[in-house]
Amino acid sequence: MPGWFQNMHWRADDNRPSVIASILKPRPLWYRMLLLLVIIGAATALRFATGIVTNGAPFAFYFPAVMAVTILSGWRMGAASLLLSIVCGTFLFLLPPSTADFPTPGQWVSIGIFTLAASLQIAIAQWLRNALRELERSENRYRQLASATAGVVWTTDAEGRVHAPQSGWTELTGVTWPGYRDHAWITSIHEDDRGKVLPDVAMIAENGFHQAEFRMWNAKDDDWRWYTARTVPILDSRGHVREWVTTITDIHERRLAREQRELLIGELRHRLKNLFTVIGSLAQSSRPRNSPQVDGFLHKFTGRLHALSGAADLAIASGVNPDLQAVARATLAPFTEEESTRLRIEGPSVPLSADTGGSLALAIHELATNALKYGALSVPDGRVSLSWSSEIASDGEWVEIVWTEQGGPTPEKPIKPGFGTRVIKFAPSRERAGVVTMDYGETGLCCRIRFLKATPDSAEPTVLGKFTTR
Repeated sequence: MPGWFQNMHWRADDNRPSVIASILKPRPLWYRMLLLLVIIGAATALRFATGIVTNGAPFAFYFPAVMAVTILSGWRMGAASLLLSIVCGTFLFLLPPSTADFPTPGQWVSIGIFTLAASLQIAIAQWLRNALRELERSENRYRQLASATAGVVWTTDAEGRVHAPQSGWTELTGVTWPGYRDHAWITSIHEDDRGKVLPDVAMIAENGFHQAEFRMWNAKDDDWRWYTARTVPILDSRGHVREWVTTITDIHERRLAREQRELLIGELRHRLKNLFTVIGSLAQSSRPRNSPQVDGFLHKFTGRLHALSGAADLAIASGVNPDLQAVARATLAPFTEEESTRLRIEGPSVPLSADTGGSLALAIHELATNALKYGALSVPDGRVSLSWSSEIASDGEWVEIVWTEQGGPTPEKPIKPGFGTRVIKFAPSRERAGVVTMDYGETGLCCRIRFLKATPDSAEPTVLGKFTTR
């Protein structure tokens, strides 16, 4: 079965210096000079030991020596090793023994060629040394990240086979080597969750990482525990996955608390719906017969009760932060079913407090009910638009809600505000600077509700998406 746990390094607890760190280790000047003399001396001794005749590649053994000195000590010592190699190669192997003659023009050409080639070697060796230094920095950053994270970090290859004992696996799961060799590690994952730990290509393509929650056996607790894993791919030059880097974090207590909270919220929503149903049933069963005024009152009362019930349900479901979109759609759902082509809803996502969400639900329901009885929705050609906008300012977030009616009877301004008007004007009372204006124009009623919603963490305006229901 393909997996992804190969070469797992559970913790960066191996403090032994790496090969790269040994190569790049800072050394005192006397040590570097001694290293130079030892390497050049070894190259010279090898040249003598081979018995190559004079003019038979007198500088051949100095090429690797110059490269080694530069990698171990830097380009300055590399240049010094080049000069020493020229001197040793020229007077020990290029010129005839026991002679004070200067090199011939042909020998000078050999010296020049060696100098140029060795200089190129020094440049390449210094570039390689810089690359190793950067690689060491990256490795140190990874080690520090691995040691600082609250969870567990490991790297895996694309195939997912374990070939050597891994630090931390036995301590976590209780499985000893070679009990988790190859793909045997999968037995430590809960049978129902084994498919979750495999990287999802679609999720990685969309988010750049794979994340999943799963249960894994914990030897200390002798039971399954919940963990979350976040995996990112490391690609080769062709774009294929070369390995995976994964962090795993214990979320067992948080997961159980979340499940308990969801259970309590579900129970609370159920009980709240039952309560509103009981109140509505009591009101209906208590009304006197053949009383139009009481029937009209009950119609308004049950409508407002359903609007408040929907807003309360949204508040509970969303963690007491209902969204204005959801409140508007839920409140106007009975009206959009009948007047879907004449009622338009448009606006961005705006989180609300539970109190404000409930008040707005009552206000919107009151406006819709009045429009159906007296306003634009009472005639075939009438139309209603509910829209809102959100603007971030230095003092918070300004929200403006506009209810506009067109094509209906000309509204008449009431001489004395009734209970419905008081319900509408009460809507922004829970927020700062709440203002409600009612414009009874010839084209139809226009109601504006504006208030300031505090957003201390918001400093920049945001662009929010819209939705439209027709």
